[in-house]
Amino acid sequence: MRILILLFMTLPLFSCVEVKVDDLQDFVVKTKSQVYPINDKVPTLKKIEALTFEKTEGRNPFSEPKAEIPVAVENAPKSCPQPNFSRKKHPLEMYSLDNLSMRGTLTIDGNLWALISVSGGELYKVKPGDYLGLNYGKVLKITANKVEILELAADKDGCWEERITQLMLISQ
Repeated sequence: MRILILLFMTLPLFSCVEVKVDDLQDFVVKTKSQVYPINDKVPTLKKIEALTFEKTEGRNPFSEPKAEIPVAVENAPKSCPQPNFSRKKHPLEMYSLDNLSMRGTLTIDGNLWALISVSGGELYKVKPGDYLGLNYGKVLKITANKVEILELAADKDGCWEERITQLMLISQ
């Protein structure tokens, strides 16, 4: 009922409005009378010469790269450190340190563990003595805000150089 009353009250208002469409009609006539140039020229394409792949030294760029497996050098000096190639690898040794981040710590039975996340979002706990990273990184020390890692990097003589790196706590 209210809608009907509103309709009857607003209808007289619209009957008083005078609509002038002369300028609109003039614009439409003017626009239709204009001629716009059409460019029918098809662009010429440059000829591209195909290159053929010729294998030279190195691996095929179209194949998946194979993981490099370091092997122990038999004539290596006894004084330089060597990684233990016969031990079972930890899952975190499949990731480079760039893809790992420390998220926090846990205390279990009085021992401090670090929570390490990988780039995919999985979370692992590590303790001193565990391994992580691609360079045979061994966890030396865990504090509340960092993990100290002893890595081994191979040099040209078959020796392995030790270096200490850190994973710092990432605050969210």
